[in-house]
Amino acid sequence: MKISKSGLSVVQNLYLLQVDLHKFLESDLNDPEERRLAREQMKEFSKLLNKADPEYMGGEEVIEDLQKIQQDLAEKINKSPRGKTPTRLAVARKESAKPKKVAKKKVAKKVSKKKKKTK
Repeated sequence: MKISKSGLSVVQNLYLLQVDLHKFLESDLNDPEERRLAREQMKEFSKLLNKADPEYMGGEEVIEDLQKIQQDLAEKINKSPRGKTPTRLAVARKESAKPKKVAKKKVAKKVSKKKKKTK
């Protein structure tokens, strides 16, 4: 069996990035520069994960675990605060999400026009 150095180097770089991604998962990601760096490393991690050969990594379960890390970090980046002042787009989204008040329809009462019987 011939071992490809490029395949092993991809896996090695993948595991090194995994350590960095764990650090980002443990931090609060409040700093915009930290979020930007986390996004960049996550993109690189995704590329390497697509190139990685499962035979060098120990099987499909390992890849699934790495994909889970990637998914968790993406969720954390999206949930982290992006700044103190909301953008116009964020304000518009928030306003459109509010339920609109609809006036109730007034229903007129039916008046019966029965004639009274006289004797």
